[in-house]
Amino acid sequence: MMIQTVADVVADNFWNHPIPGNLEVISVYHMVLVVFMPLAFVEWQHENIQVDLLWRIMPGWLQRAVLVLGYAVSSAFFAILVWRTWFDAMNAFAKNEMMMGNVYVLIWPAKFVLPIGFAGICLISLRHAVHAAIDPAFSPEPADPAEGHI
Repeated sequence: MMIQTVADVVADNFWNHPIPGNLEVISVYHMVLVVFMPLAFVEWQHENIQVDLLWRIMPGWLQRAVLVLGYAVSSAFFAILVWRTWFDAMNAFAKNEMMMGNVYVLIWPAKFVLPIGFAGICLISLRHAVHAAIDPAFSPEPADPAEGHI
């Protein structure tokens, strides 16, 4: 995204000829990829936003039950998003959906990124639910960066 933006600025300033449709391509493809593809990785690393207002005062068994329930509900929610966005992407594909700007940009390929990203986080949430249910040592805490975990 940065390389394409820099190339557009250079082309515009040096040759007075910007890349046609640069804004549309960045907003339709790059932004969608940047937002939805890392969802599963962020969940895998337990780096999503967590609110632990009551968590620390709960007994261990209740913490575990809340984890299992939370991950199961999250997984169900993401499964619904997979299902809905898949049908939207297929509908856009059937229509050969495109966006009109400075140039015509096909947008249906970018719509398939959403169900892929949601499927990834759905599966990771399901995995976390199972691990929270069967592994007493499971922790939703992110790894300590000082320990060198990636």
